[in-house]
Amino acid sequence: MTYEEFREAVKELVSSGRYPSKKSCTLPALWIAEKNFPRIDHEIMRIIASELEIPLVEVEEAAEFYAMFHTKPKGKYVIRVCTNLSCMLNGAEEIVEELSRLLGISPGETTPDGLFTLEEYECMGLCDGAPALTVNEERFLNVTKEQLPAILEKFGWKGK
Repeated sequence: MTYEEFREAVKELVSSGRYPSKKSCTLPALWIAEKNFPRIDHEIMRIIASELEIPLVEVEEAAEFYAMFHTKPKGKYVIRVCTNLSCMLNGAEEIVEELSRLLGISPGETTPDGLFTLEEYECMGLCDGAPALTVNEERFLNVTKEQLPAILEKFGWKGK
């Protein structure tokens, strides 16, 4: 997607009638950007502010506040491991450690090939499947360390 195509997508979002005000389109516009760009850069935030007629700082605050938005480059696949209470009690810490070992990165980092970004996530609302993780939007519940290589291979991991 180009910046101009993005601008048109935001205009379409605003005119859709699904939102009570232009400002209420901020998160949906950021979500469109997240899906279509490697990161939400200053130009994207400027386009959103301009089209929604809100101060740029409000867009910047939203983009920085929510963990689902990336203002730094991210991998093709973003792995998020829930680290809230029920997941931690069921082994999320071991899952994060094993993913770090397998991928050779720490949480918050991206593999050198740009394939994976590893993140700890506060709560996914998947407590009944703890520990839980997502790869982009695909959910994995009741995850064990032993399942991790197969999960990674599904997304192109070739092993260490």
